[in-house]
Amino acid sequence: MKKTFVLIFWTFFTFSLFSQSHISMQSHQDSVTTVCGLENGPFATENSFVSAGQDGFLIRWTEDGAGEHYQISDLEIRMIARAPNGTDIAVYETDGGLMNRLSVWNWKTLTRKYARRFSNAITSLSYTEKGTFIVVGTATVNGVVFLNASTGSVVSGKIREAPGIISMAVSSSTENTMVTYSPSGTLTYYNLRNGQQSAKFDVSFGLEQPVLFNNNVFFAGVTNDGISVVQATTGKEALFVSAKSPLLLCSRFDRDLYYLEFDGKIYSLKVLENLDNNTVAAPKTVKNISRLSASEAIVCGTKAGNEIVLGSKSGQIYKITADALPENKMASFYPLTDNMYDKIFDISQAGESFYFLTRNSVFKSSYDNSLVEKVASNSNQTNMITYNDNLILWSKNSRNAVQLVNIESQTVSNLFVPEKKLQSLRLFGNTLISLEGNSSVKKYDLTGRNIEKLYEGAGLQDAVLYDENMLYIAKSAATNPPSPFIFVDTVTKEVVPIDMKGNVAYSLNCEAGSRGIYGIRVAEYSGNSKTELFTFNPETKNSSIIFSINDEDPNAFIKLYQNFIYTNIGKDQIMSYNSQTRRQLHFKRSASLPLKIERNSDRLVILNRDGSISWYNPSLASVIVDWYMTTEGQWYEF
Repeated sequence: MKKTFVLIFWTFFTFSLFSQSHISMQSHQDSVTTVCGLENGPFATENSFVSAGQDGFLIRWTEDGAGEHYQISDLEIRMIARAPNGTDIAVYETDGGLMNRLSVWNWKTLTRKYARRFSNAITSLSYTEKGTFIVVGTATVNGVVFLNASTGSVVSGKIREAPGIISMAVSSSTENTMVTYSPSGTLTYYNLRNGQQSAKFDVSFGLEQPVLFNNNVFFAGVTNDGISVVQATTGKEALFVSAKSPLLLCSRFDRDLYYLEFDGKIYSLKVLENLDNNTVAAPKTVKNISRLSASEAIVCGTKAGNEIVLGSKSGQIYKITADALPENKMASFYPLTDNMYDKIFDISQAGESFYFLTRNSVFKSSYDNSLVEKVASNSNQTNMITYNDNLILWSKNSRNAVQLVNIESQTVSNLFVPEKKLQSLRLFGNTLISLEGNSSVKKYDLTGRNIEKLYEGAGLQDAVLYDENMLYIAKSAATNPPSPFIFVDTVTKEVVPIDMKGNVAYSLNCEAGSRGIYGIRVAEYSGNSKTELFTFNPETKNSSIIFSINDEDPNAFIKLYQNFIYTNIGKDQIMSYNSQTRRQLHFKRSASLPLKIERNSDRLVILNRDGSISWYNPSLASVIVDWYMTTEGQWYEF
C-alpha cells in the first residue's frame, strides 16, 4: 500500500506505476485501425502480431490464438510501429483534430517510456532499421521529425532540406541512408550522415498504403484505379495493375507483393511475383476466400512470412495463410477473436450491493456473493441512477425518454423526453438536474412530476444543486458570463459569475451543507495548461486547488464518498485523497482505462472503458479481481 502526503501540485505520472493485461480472444470494441507484425526481437519466435483500434487498445496476438489486451489511450490509435528490440511500440494517438500524440510503450512492463505532442497530424511512423531513431512524418512543410528512440528527444540535422509531407520513411540496414515517399509524387533518398538529398524520382502522386518490398528494390502504392509498382532504384514504373480497393499485404523482406481484393462477392488473395528485380508479373490469384457478413469488412492487415493477419471494421481479427489453393476451392477467414463479453455501460450503488447496466438488462450483484440477479430489463439505455429502491434510466448524447423503473412491480414509466441531447443527469434528493445540448439546465421534480428550465447559455459542462435554491454550473469561460463557474438562484434566476481562474470547468460534485462543491477545471499558466481539482465553499465563497497535473485531461471525473475524493485525473489510474488525513493512494489499474467509480463501506468498484469492472479493497492499491459479464449473464473472472 502506497501512501504519501498530498502536494498542492500533484506530479503527473507519464506511465502507469501498476499495470496488468488480460489474455482472451475478445475483439476490439470498434474498428481495427492497423495490424503490425513483430519481425525481430524476443517476440519473433512466437510469430506474434499487434493490432490497434479506435478503442485505444493494443492487443498482441500469438500463434496459439491468445490475445494480450491493454488499453493505452482513450483516443483512437491510428498508427503503430514496432522497434527492432521487439519490446517497444511507438503509437500515434489522435482525436482526429487538435490532439496528435506520439507515445512509446514497453510491452514487457506495460509502461509508457515517454510521449510527445505534435501540433499537426502525423502522416507516417517508423523506426530506423537498428532502432536508433523514430521517424515521424507530419502534415507540415518541414515534414519529418527524428526522435532519439530511447529518450524521445528531437534529433536535428538528419535531413537538411525540408522534405514536405511524407507518408513513408524507410532506412537502410546501416541507418546511413533513408528513402521517403511524398504524396506530391516523389520518391526521395537521403544521406543521413550529412543530411543531403542523394536522389529523387517522380512517381505517381497521391499513392496510399506506400510500401517497399524485395529488400527495398520495389516500391508500391494504391491509386483510385489499382496498384502502381515502381523499380525503387530508378523510379521507373514496373507495372500498373487494375484492382478494386486493394489492401497491400507485404513487408520489405517479401520477394513478391501480396494483396487482398474484394469484388463485392468474394475476397481474393493475389500476388505480383518478382521476375528479375526489374519487373513483376501480372497478378496471380493465390486463393479465393468466402466473404464475411454483409455488415463486416476487412480494413487493414499485414503479412509476416506465410502468415497474414487482418483487422475488420467491427473490431474482429482474422488470419489466413499465403498458401495457394486450386481455383475451385474456397477458403475462409479464420477468426482469432470472438465477442465473448456483454459490455457493462454503467454502475450504481445499491446499498451494500451494486447495479450493473448492460444493453438489455440491469443486474444486481456484489463481490462478496458474486451472484447475479436480473432486476430489470433495459431497452438500450446507457446510464442509470439509483433512486431509493428503484432506478432511473437515461442515455447520454441522446433524446431517449428518461425512465423510472420500479424494481418491485417491474414497471417502467417515462418521466420526460429531453428537447435536446442529454449530456448529464444528476439526482439531488427528489430532484433531477439535467443538462441538455450543453446549453440548457432543467429541474425535474420527481414527486410533483413537473419540469422547469433554470438556465439557458452556451458551453455548459455540468450542473449541481447545492440546496433547493442554489444551482452551480460549470462551463466554458469563452461564453458569457466569462467565468468557468457560475451561481444561479433557482427562484429569482439571478446569475452570479464566480471569481475563478480557468478556461473550462466540469465534473462537479457536492454534498449539501457539509463539504462544499468539488470540480475539475483546465487553466493556463504562462502558456502551459494544467488540469486542477478544486473545491469551492458556497458559504465563504472561497476556492482552493487540491492538486493538479501539467496536462489537459478533459475526461477526468470525481467521486465523493465520506472523507474520500476519488479521481482519474491523468487518465491512467484512480487516485483517492482523504480530506481529513490529507493522504493519497494510487490504485493499480486494470487492462482497460477507468471510466467511473462507485463504493460502499467495504468495496470499491471501478467501471472500465471496455465494459469490465475491477474490485478493490478501498484501503489497498491492488486489484482484487477483474470481472467481465458474459453474454450468458454470468461473471467471468481475471
